Amino acid sequence: MVGNQTILSPPSAEELAATGKAAAPSGGGSKDARATEKKPQNLTFDKSYWSAGPRDEPGYCSQQTLYEDLGSELLDHAFSGFNACILAYGQTDSGKSYSMMGYGADKGIIPLTCEELFRRLDEKRDADSSVDFRVEVSYIEIYNEKVRDLLNPKNTGNLKVKEHPSLGPYVEDLSKLVVGTYDEMITLMDEGNKARTVAATNMNETSSRSHSVFTLLLTMKRHDAATNLDTEKVSRINLIDLAGSERANSTGATGQRLKEGANVNKSLTTLGKVISALVSASQAADTKGKGKKKAEDFVPYRDSVLTWLLKDSLGGNSKRAMIAAISPADYEETLSTLRYADQAKKIKNKAVVNEDPNAKLVRELKEELEMLRARVAGGGGGGSMESTYDPSVPPEKQVVKYKAKDGTVKTVIKAELQEQLESSEKLMQSLNETWEEKMLKTQEVHKEREKALEELGITVDKNMVGVHAPKKMPHLINLNEDPLMSECLVYQLKYGRTIVGRLNSDKPAAIRLSGENILEEHCYIDNSDSVVTLTAPTGSMTFINGKRVAPDTAHKLRSGFRIILGENHVFRFNNPEEVRKQRDRQKHLSVAINGDMEGDPSGGASPATRPDSPASSAADADWNYAKREAALRLAGLDPD
Repeated sequence: MVGNQTILSPPSAEELAATGKAAAPSGGGSKDARATEKKPQNLTFDKSYWSAGPRDEPGYCSQQTLYEDLGSELLDHAFSGFNACILAYGQTDSGKSYSMMGYGADKGIIPLTCEELFRRLDEKRDADSSVDFRVEVSYIEIYNEKVRDLLNPKNTGNLKVKEHPSLGPYVEDLSKLVVGTYDEMITLMDEGNKARTVAATNMNETSSRSHSVFTLLLTMKRHDAATNLDTEKVSRINLIDLAGSERANSTGATGQRLKEGANVNKSLTTLGKVISALVSASQAADTKGKGKKKAEDFVPYRDSVLTWLLKDSLGGNSKRAMIAAISPADYEETLSTLRYADQAKKIKNKAVVNEDPNAKLVRELKEELEMLRARVAGGGGGGSMESTYDPSVPPEKQVVKYKAKDGTVKTVIKAELQEQLESSEKLMQSLNETWEEKMLKTQEVHKEREKALEELGITVDKNMVGVHAPKKMPHLINLNEDPLMSECLVYQLKYGRTIVGRLNSDKPAAIRLSGENILEEHCYIDNSDSVVTLTAPTGSMTFINGKRVAPDTAHKLRSGFRIILGENHVFRFNNPEEVRKQRDRQKHLSVAINGDMEGDPSGGASPATRPDSPASSAADADWNYAKREAALRLAGLDPD
């Protein structure tokens, strides 16, 4: 499964406006990237997909086609006990997130892989009752070199990346939650994306500035009735959506955006260096091992959180594939992406089956814990050496000397030993957890996650998977410049008054937001007899359809209105009852004019005005339009 694929997506309007040029790769297994003033560059890949044209166009690549070529083989390796990894690389708006996660009904590799995983599990359980299958999942985001746990609201802040000699790099205290069905998996994914959207909106970021890693841990335990022994295979599937790869001079970024871009570039530049070093190591190995050790010694995994965490996936024990997502809007960015993937193709990993890995790790951890406890106590790990410190001195200034296995004398700060001991104890506790304990922890985290979302005013429908607009209740639905994060959060406006306030404020509020220019009592929304009004106090930055609202004045909201609160929070207002009444009026009007409804089987309701399609118009309901009309009105211009 070591390979690379290219996916061509259509250029966005912003890309074409910004560049005014296009790279036009061909279909098939090769890429011929060219611009009118450039010489063609030919590169060859394992697969090449075309998704820039209409869906009925010959050669158009659907999400299902991509999954069948990549995700299906990935699962084959996982069920054989191998680790597997897919990375999506490319500039912003090139289709990375669409390929990996998908939008709406167009499921990407991650949900399609999960769906097929549980379908196969059901088949295998029916075919062989001696094998027990268990699935755990984690979901993290790496933003500005900091790691967020997207599935556990208690894991706020930056989680630490540690490395164990046997386990390799891992995220300490990361939640690994038990899942038993595809629906449970999608619910986790959906709520993880909600948490990512909330954090991103509060800090005015998008998913294109962060990396996401969705990990499936598949454990297969077989019982041999003849010997009464159990054997275990464990495979890890990393599905990675990398941040946008564009350079700072192509984005025009300044200030915070430039800093974000610098961190993205740092991790992706380090990824490039790691790939180059691994290619050198692979080439050295091909020449009978000459220089191999030197090349491996200089693989700079630790230069960024991303590469350190993906050390095993990139150059260790893993089957790997890279998706190079490109857009015809920019020749230089397209060529850079293709060269990046071409280099990654040259890495050669030797993946092995992970058979009974936990039993070995538990034995090693037991020995390690005994040694660390002895060293922290001042005995040098075997009583062979004395600690060289005054007990009254704090651990940060205490020095411990001990003799290593090879006979050399090591010197270390006691505080570092204590931290290492604590990390090893956490690992041992995690490995010794029973399945029942893991299930109980999963249920507790699930309740905490739903509680955290509900406290922010976000609707969590426990009986439905994904985002579904309420059928009767007026509501706000978030808009974001990133399609992955747009229409992800729903805030119901119940009968009576809904107060919108600031997060971590003592004042009561049903909807809590944070970020720039959000007041403790930012505004309130009254819902009475399906008539909904918004009122904002003096000093509140609140906009309706781009116009800042007059203070202390009730403004009637109509379905489809755009609302901006503070700097970053953009919403569309939906009122299903209003839409339903409008549809009924259209129906009666049509009857009065035509005498019957035969000419309009839909009853005059277009897909855009039905209650299950909350956007009244695609042109005037997205984030870009809402922000643009606000900017134009502030400048004294009419957006219409």
